[in-house]
Amino acid sequence: MSKTVKNLIIANVSVFLLSSIWQEFPIGLLAMVPRLVFSKLMIWQLVTYMFVHLDLWHLVMNMLMLWFFGPAIEAAWGQKRFLIYYFFTGIGAALCSVIFSFNSPIIGASGAIFGILVAYAMLYPDNMILFFFFVPMKMKHAVFVLAGINLLGAISASGSGIAYIAHLGGGLFGYLYLKNETLRHRLLSLDFEKIKSWFNKPSAKPTKSTKPNKPKTFDERVDEILDKISKKGMASLTKEEIDILDRRSRS
Repeated sequence: MSKTVKNLIIANVSVFLLSSIWQEFPIGLLAMVPRLVFSKLMIWQLVTYMFVHLDLWHLVMNMLMLWFFGPAIEAAWGQKRFLIYYFFTGIGAALCSVIFSFNSPIIGASGAIFGILVAYAMLYPDNMILFFFFVPMKMKHAVFVLAGINLLGAISASGSGIAYIAHLGGGLFGYLYLKNETLRHRLLSLDFEKIKSWFNKPSAKPTKSTKPNKPKTFDERVDEILDKISKKGMASLTKEEIDILDRRSRS
């Protein structure tokens, strides 16, 4: 088992155990309640809901899927890209639920897990698995069947308590990520330290400097190249710019 997958499983199991033994556990703050995300600006719920499971079977199934399919994807992509994809699909699943199921709270990692299944199916489409643990099936076919089941559930099983929309949303955002090269590069080029600094900006305006402009950093060059792609397309890139993006994708 890869380190990242192991840590995600530990985090999910820990939250489940805490919620089971501690009656005052703040589930209401961690679960994703669409109206609270907007009315109370509880934006963190778009992430924290993925770690909340109230049903043991729900937890076990999600963690088994993560354990079965996650390590191969992380080995192919690396830790950073795997984590970005996991949370991107999980947040995407939450946003789809906000749009289509505004009054329905959701919990669990199922949206992100469906994203993981989509990624595995696109990386290893012909790998054979035991669908529902006993039916041999190629991975690409299994994902289509699961998507169909969830689509039928979303249409016909209103009020069932199963977040079919979240499952489909996680798979949809995973597919968009894998098919959109510009989106992938933009997410991979995110500078989390820079984002963090946005919340710690000094209130005083900086004084003008007479020093010459500093050479552009690697991340700034990546941002410029991505902007160029969005305006002129991949064909406009020079060999140097393509090499820079290739270095970023491997980081």
